[in-house]
Amino acid sequence: MKRTTLLKLALALAALAAAPSTARAQCSSEFSTTLVKYYETEYELPPFAQRDETAESICSIRTEGGRRICTVRLWGALHQPDSDLMFPKFSTLIFNHGSEETFTAKGKYCRVAKYFVPKGYAVFVPFRRGQGDSDHADGNRRSSGRYIEDVVDDFTNNPNGHNTTCPAGAGACYRAQLLKLEADEEVARAVRYLTVTRELVVKESDGDYKLAVAGNSYGGSVTVFFNRKAHGQKAVMPFAAAAENWDKVNFDYAAQGWDISFPDSVLGALLSAAKNAKRPAFYLQAKWDYDTRSTIDLAYAHAYGSSDPTHGDKFMASIFPYRKFLFQNGEIDYQSAHAGFADATDVWGASVLAFLKLYNVD
Repeated sequence: MKRTTLLKLALALAALAAAPSTARAQCSSEFSTTLVKYYETEYELPPFAQRDETAESICSIRTEGGRRICTVRLWGALHQPDSDLMFPKFSTLIFNHGSEETFTAKGKYCRVAKYFVPKGYAVFVPFRRGQGDSDHADGNRRSSGRYIEDVVDDFTNNPNGHNTTCPAGAGACYRAQLLKLEADEEVARAVRYLTVTRELVVKESDGDYKLAVAGNSYGGSVTVFFNRKAHGQKAVMPFAAAAENWDKVNFDYAAQGWDISFPDSVLGALLSAAKNAKRPAFYLQAKWDYDTRSTIDLAYAHAYGSSDPTHGDKFMASIFPYRKFLFQNGEIDYQSAHAGFADATDVWGASVLAFLKLYNVD
């Protein structure tokens, strides 16, 4: 029996063994939801005096006889249509969560899954380092490592041991570096899990996969950074990337062009990533978000940023007339629009679905 067939059989048996967990993690009775460990490895780290806090931020670290051991364990929620096939394949959407440190694993972007899965898609929500559900009934479902803001705070207070070119105290610069790292590690590993390990994604005759990547807030930023490289995605949809911080951008400079020369912030790094986008992107946001200029400027950088023939120059951008925001003390609660829009598939679902079909993710 071929090794790949044995691997598939092992995965199928593992899924059956996890059936009780699957039932408890159900998002909808119309499809299945499984909490999966999509990546795991273990390796020895250098001595503490030679530590790399940046690279080690994904680790759960233990000491054995003076040796420092890193365990990387990444979790995610996989929603997929029920199927009688042992190895079904689907067009697939990866949806990156925001900055919240903990959340209910079974409920994260359940509304997104309820919109797309009945239409034949699989939806995967990868939990990035230090984030996830530590109180799940079946045990810790929080990915290994340290929460990004804790790592940034540590760098700001004591930059020793952090492998970065960012100046001491430049937390925004370091945050951009960590978000890129999450894109290149957690999200890229999610792609490999879905396409290679599970072979869950439809593969076309030319070798391309019917796979798109989206995300909201920090997840939107991670999605923009992810798209600066060709990981196998056909298209991306960043929701509200850096919307809470966009007022800090240097618009006097930004209006002059997109040869980005201020990479020491999340904003500059995002504009540079959009400039070098490798696949088509749909930038979208709610009208009553903190600042909608992020969608406009990222789309502009994407459109006019590069003459590189590999640049994914096709794009869309929309500010949706979102009216589900809350009022607090008579004022608009911008956070309710910023966070709630990603779940409002009744507002943006048809537009995103049309975009996905345009680039053959259907």
